[in-house]
Amino acid sequence: MRIYAGIDEAGYGPMFGPLVIARSVFVVEGEGEAGEDLCLWRALARAVCRKGGDRRRRIAVADSKQLYSTAKGLSVLERGVLSFAGLAGCGTRTLDELLAEVAHDEEGRTPSLLWYADESGGPILPDALTEGELAISRSQLRRVAENAGVQLGDMSAAVVYEDRYNRICSATRSKARCAWQFVSQHILAIWEAYGEHHPFLVVDRQGGRKVYHELLQLVFEGAEVQLIDESDDISRYTIRRGERAMTISFEVGAETRHLPVALASMTAKYMRELLMIRFNRFWSQRRDDLKPTAGYRNDAHRFLADIEPVIAQMELDRGLLIRRL
Repeated sequence: MRIYAGIDEAGYGPMFGPLVIARSVFVVEGEGEAGEDLCLWRALARAVCRKGGDRRRRIAVADSKQLYSTAKGLSVLERGVLSFAGLAGCGTRTLDELLAEVAHDEEGRTPSLLWYADESGGPILPDALTEGELAISRSQLRRVAENAGVQLGDMSAAVVYEDRYNRICSATRSKARCAWQFVSQHILAIWEAYGEHHPFLVVDRQGGRKVYHELLQLVFEGAEVQLIDESDDISRYTIRRGERAMTISFEVGAETRHLPVALASMTAKYMRELLMIRFNRFWSQRRDDLKPTAGYRNDAHRFLADIEPVIAQMELDRGLLIRRL
C-alpha cells in the first residue's frame, strides 16, 4: 500500500483565536511508494473536485482560502471536512465530539478558556448543512473511495489556544518555532504509524525558510536525513532509519497540488471557525450590538476596543486573550 499525507495550518497570523495545524493521511491500494504521480483528485473524481459550486454536486477539496469567506459561510468547508471525517469513521454530532475525535492532544480537546466554554458541546454539527445533505455526500464519497482503493487512515489537528500559544511563543520568542513544534509532532506521528510503508508527506511551506535539514535531524535523532532538493518553491528530504523511510516535501502552495494538504487546510480552517463561533458568542452575550470578528489584526483592534469594558469588568487576564506575536 501507498501512504500519502499532508499538513497545513489555519490561524497563523490572527490576534484572537486558536492556531490550528492539521494532518490528513491517505492509504491507497497499490505497490511502491506514494509520490507526485499519485493524484487523489483524479482517483476520486466521481465524488471530488477542486472548486465549490460544481455542477455535478461533487465535494470540493481545495485551499481553504478559496472555499471559505464570511460571505460564503461554512457550508463548502463543512461538506468536505465532515464527509472525509465520515470516511475515517468519525460520526461526530457536536464540536466537542469533533475535538474529542480529531484534536491531537488533551490540551486541544478540552479548552480551559472561558470564551470557548459551551455546556451543550455546540455548535451542533452539521452547522451549515442539513443532516440529509451530509449523509448524501458521505455516501457518495464512501462508494467512490472504496472503488478506487482509497482510505483516509488519519485526520488530526493540533489546536493551540491563546494561552498555550503565548506560553510557547514567550519561551521560543518565535511564532514560527511555535508552529514547528506541532508540525514536527504530526511528522513523528506519521512516521511512527506508517514509516515502514515509506510515506510521502507534503507540508505547506510558510514564511521564508528553505532549509529544514537541521530541524529534521533534531526530530529524527540518529536517522539519516538526505537532501533531495532545496529551491525557491520546494525543500525535499528523505528520512531513513533501519527499515523505515519517509519522503518529506515542504512546498509553497502545496494545497493546490496535493489533496492531502488541501484537506488538512480545510480541516484546520473549519475547526478554527467553529471555535470562533464560540468565541464571538461569549463576547456578544456580554456586549450588546457587538460585531463579530474573525480575529485578524485589522479588525481585531476594533473588536478589542469594543470589548475593553467587559475585560475590565470581568478582570480578565489579557495575556490569555490576545496573542503576543
